[in-house]
Amino acid sequence: MLHLRLFKKNLVPFIGALVLISFSLPSQAAEIHLGQGILPPYGIKETDSGIEVDIVRAALAKKGHTVRVRFVPFGRVGQDLTDGKIDAASTLTASSGVKAEYSDSHIAYQNVATTLKDGGPAVGSVGDLGSLRVVAFRNASIYLGDEFAAMSKGNKSYREVGDQAAQNKLLMTGRTDAVVGDFRIFLYYNKQIASQIEIKEVMFNKIFPPTEYSVGFKDASIRDDFNAGLKEIRSSGEYDKIIAKYVEN
Repeated sequence: MLHLRLFKKNLVPFIGALVLISFSLPSQAAEIHLGQGILPPYGIKETDSGIEVDIVRAALAKKGHTVRVRFVPFGRVGQDLTDGKIDAASTLTASSGVKAEYSDSHIAYQNVATTLKDGGPAVGSVGDLGSLRVVAFRNASIYLGDEFAAMSKGNKSYREVGDQAAQNKLLMTGRTDAVVGDFRIFLYYNKQIASQIEIKEVMFNKIFPPTEYSVGFKDASIRDDFNAGLKEIRSSGEYDKIIAKYVEN
């Protein structure tokens, strides 16, 4: 009986320790199939990389997960998650209507009006673009709000060009006054054309609000692992280094 009582006495803290360990263990490492919209430098199919891809990989790696990427047009990302073709989708917002476990914001897109620093026009609002030669990304008049849509309709010198490198060249050669689009995309393509044309200093006029994006997950536990890993890479400086790799010379 004495031995039995001693066994039971020692068993209680042992069980307590097991419970604590079970709560502290991370979710089982897994290969996550990520759907990523194709948009350099955020998602680059040719190199299986990009700002967002690298951020997701780095954050999930902190918890032992690996990532396999399925690159698709932006419009298909949410549908692929809904259809069960992928485990996670980037880039989404909670207002997208896609049913998912949404992460903390992992990236913010910032559309700007980019002008030359030397001799470029002053741009403090969307209205200021009305009298300028403006080049924007495809369908910008649909995505950038009513005021921008009205400006684009009334400005005879407004046009939309799908080739981002061509947009940058038009600004650098003085053939347009302003380029409208995300500032990191502009910087990325400046790196691509640096050997072809003189790169001049520019101003990024923030006349549009930034848009915060998240990753949508099927599994809440993987989402939680991602959020924890995202905090780690932000605090360590790894997050900033990932972005710098694509936009700094």
